This record gives sequence, structure tokens and C-alpha cells, in this order.
Amino acid sequence: MSKYRINVRFDLGKPMEANAAQYLQSLDKSRNAFMVTAVLNEMQRQSSASGGLLEDIRQVIREELQEVSFVAASPVFEQAQPELTEEQQAENEKSVLDDLEMFG
Repeated sequence: MSKYRINVRFDLGKPMEANAAQYLQSLDKSRNAFMVTAVLNEMQRQSSASGGLLEDIRQVIREELQEVSFVAASPVFEQAQPELTEEQQAENEKSVLDDLEMFG
């Protein structure tokens, strides 16, 4: 069986490292098993932060939307323009003809 060995040193002058060393000394279980679990948990946390978190959010949204029903808004109708009077119709036609004469 092959083994990989790593030595870890803690600088007891640094509060965070001293705290970690003290915690490891107080463990009732294998320090090796604790370190393996800690490394694997950190690896999982980092991979979740880089892509899994987004997928988790998408899954929650999908689940929540399954319980929501969507209803289309009522259509908005515009009021129809009244028909032009004969005078307005004649004025409109004259305006169109005047515009066309410009091209002729």
C-alpha cells in the first residue's frame, strides 16, 4: 500500500495557527481522518462556490416556479378613431396630392 505523507508546521506566534494547533491536539479522533475530511470539505466548498452555487439557485427557482400559475394580462384595446368628416377627408386627399406633385 502506498502512502503520501505531508508535514504541517504551525507558528504558535500567529493566533490563527496557534488556535488550529490547539484544536488538533484536543481531538479525540484521528488527526489524519480529521485532516482528510477538512481537505475534502474545503475542496467541495470551493467547487460549489465556482459553479455549483449557481446551479443550486437555479434548482430552487425551478422548484418554486412549479407551484406558481401564470395568467396573461387582459389585452389592452385602443379606442378606434372616429371616421373623418367629408371636409377632413377632402383636406387629407388634397394634402396627399400636393405631396405627390412634388415628385412629378
